[in-house]
Amino acid sequence: MRERERKRSGGLKPGFALMLGLLLIVPLLAGETYQEKFSRTENLTSDGLVSISNVSGDIRVMVWKEARVKIEAVKSSRAATEARARENADKVTIEVTTEPGLVRVETRYPESRGWSGSDSNVSVDYTLWMPEQASIEARSVSGDVRVEKAGGSVRINTVSGSVTILGGKKSISARAVSGNIRVTEAEGDLELGSVSGDIQVSKVRGSVEAEAVSGSVRLLDISRARRVSAKSISGTVEYRGQVLENGSYRFSSHSGSVILTLPAGSSFDLEASSFSGSVSTDFPVAVTGKLGGRTIQGRAGKGGAEISAKVFSGNVEIRKES
Repeated sequence: MRERERKRSGGLKPGFALMLGLLLIVPLLAGETYQEKFSRTENLTSDGLVSISNVSGDIRVMVWKEARVKIEAVKSSRAATEARARENADKVTIEVTTEPGLVRVETRYPESRGWSGSDSNVSVDYTLWMPEQASIEARSVSGDVRVEKAGGSVRINTVSGSVTILGGKKSISARAVSGNIRVTEAEGDLELGSVSGDIQVSKVRGSVEAEAVSGSVRLLDISRARRVSAKSISGTVEYRGQVLENGSYRFSSHSGSVILTLPAGSSFDLEASSFSGSVSTDFPVAVTGKLGGRTIQGRAGKGGAEISAKVFSGNVEIRKES
C-alpha cells in the first residue's frame, strides 16, 4: 500500500513543486501596470531654451523646423493593483511653464512623507521636439538622456543613466554620476565628465575636455581641436586624430594606459612619462630633455603642438596612423 502511495506522489518531486510554486507567485509579485499619455505644445522662439527635469524615466530630444516645442510623455506606474497604480500615477504631475524664450518641463513627485508609494514605482518617459536653433538643458535622476542635432547649446546632467548626443552646432556639457557618455559628429566645444562610466567621442571638430573617475576615455576621429584634455583615474585614455600647430593636448591616467594615434606627418613637442610602465613612440623624436625607458621629452618634426602624456601605472604609446 505504501509503495503504491509513493508511486502516486512520485510524479511531483520537491524541486518541481518549488519551481511550480514560484511560477504561480511571480505574476502576483509583478503587480499591475497603469500607463497614461501626456501631450502639449508651446510656442518658442527659434533660439530659445528648453529646460526639462525628470526623476525616473528616459528623455529624448529632437529638432524640427517649427517655432514650437512639442512635448509627449508616457507616465507608467506599477503597484499591487491597477487601482493603486492609477492612484500613485495621479500623484505624479507634469508641469509645463513658459516665459519669453523659455519652455520649462518638470516632473513633480509628492513629498515622501505621508505618501505610501515609491518614486521608483512611477516613471515618466519624455520625447520632445524643439526648434532647430534652440538650446536644451536636461536633468535626470534615474534614466537615459538622448539629444539629436541640437542647433543651440546642450547641457545634460544625470545621476544614474547614460547620455547620448548626436550632432550639435554649439557647446556641449554632459555629466553623469553612474552612466556612459557618448558624443558623435558635434561641431562645438565639449566638456564631459563621468564618475562611473566610459566616455566616447567621435567625429567632432571642437575642443574636448573629458574626465572619468572609473572608466575609459576614447576620443576618435578628432579634427580642428586646438585644446584637448582627457583624464581617467582608473581606465585607458585613447586619442585618435589631428594635432594642430599651437594646439595643446594633455592626457593622463593613474591606473591605465594612454594610447595616441596621430597622422604620419604630425609635428609636435612631446613630454611623456610613466612611473611604473614604459613609454614608446613610432615617431622619430629629437631629444630636448630627458630620454629613458619611462620618460621622453623631445620634438617630432618641426614641433609646434604641445603633447603631454603621463601615467602612473600603465604605458604610454604614441602610434602613427596606418
